[in-house]
Amino acid sequence: MSTEPARPFQPSPFSLNHRYIEVFRAVMMRGTATEAAAMLHTSQPVVSKLLARFQSVSGIQLFELRKSRLVPTPEARILFNVIERSYIGLEQIAQTLAELRGLHSGRVQVGCLPSMGMGLLPEITRNFMKDHPTIQVAIDTVDSSLVRDGVALGRLDLGIAMRQVDSAGTEAEPLVAVHPVCVMAPGHHLAGKKSIQAKDLDGQAFIATGRNDGTRQAIERVFDDAGVRPITVAETTYAITTCMLALQGIGVGIVNPLVVAPLLKAGLVALPFKRAAPVELVLLTPLNQPPSRITQAFIQHVKLACAELPEAIRAA
Repeated sequence: MSTEPARPFQPSPFSLNHRYIEVFRAVMMRGTATEAAAMLHTSQPVVSKLLARFQSVSGIQLFELRKSRLVPTPEARILFNVIERSYIGLEQIAQTLAELRGLHSGRVQVGCLPSMGMGLLPEITRNFMKDHPTIQVAIDTVDSSLVRDGVALGRLDLGIAMRQVDSAGTEAEPLVAVHPVCVMAPGHHLAGKKSIQAKDLDGQAFIATGRNDGTRQAIERVFDDAGVRPITVAETTYAITTCMLALQGIGVGIVNPLVVAPLLKAGLVALPFKRAAPVELVLLTPLNQPPSRITQAFIQHVKLACAELPEAIRAA
């Protein structure tokens, strides 16, 4: 290639283009136009022509020809250092884009009501992380109204809440409806039944939910309609605590079935409770903001887990 002194620089908005930079970088890395051409999958004459053109439009002599090798000038080395910093940034961006396309990294933030977070969600998370082992999952286990707030304000990517929650500021999609279950110790005299009706609990030691819990009023209406009076021996805020108390033989309780799975192996008995209103859950996502690919993947795992719940507890 020609090594004649570069002509004076003529400013032009179209003087530089990415191809010039690409050829210059390849020559700096490989040392000859021939090896640079192999790197770029083109021919040596094309590389020489583009490099000469780059020197012309830049107004700077970038190489000297010595014993068939192109020796960079000090100006070329300065330029190369600047270009390398830019290329490192571009490569990092390209890697991030590839990771996002392939779901190789990232974080999904989930909010859910306690019965879900202490019951079904850990298994969902385990299965999700088997498919996406480098994805971080952050879980907030809070009241349904706080789940809604987190999603509406953008702090959470998705939320799982009771259907009754005010869903303002979110997109709400029905997730699953399930029948409550009556939980008890394996030695309880009702443990052999296939299901529990309100009349079965008349006079029985009963573990009630907190007085501000909406499900408590619903269960009490069922008892009133049946004319039965269980004996409340304890009150709890969380369904998991109800299950633990029942497992200790303190009494029976009525809970969301999604919380019982981890305790069945410990011997907890959970039987369908007839005539109670179903527990309905909704999936919340930010309003007018499509979920990311990572969030969509997690949502699919949530829906699959709900679809595989036993038919005995699923409400029509």
